[in-house]
Amino acid sequence: MSLEEIEFELEMAGLSREQQVKMLNSVRRDGFDPKLLDRKLATMGFPPVFTIYDDEE
Repeated sequence: MSLEEIEFELEMAGLSREQQVKMLNSVRRDGFDPKLLDRKLATMGFPPVFTIYDDEE
């Protein structure tokens, strides 16, 4: 997923520009990890957005 696509999804989820920048910096630093991003979103009070990964059972 490109940074532009991630940014779009975050914007659609309702994150402020400041929150988007923090999340995008995290992706630049750590790479795209959908589970980690969804956990961060949950701590910020947003529903998961990057649920394209398979649940591990």
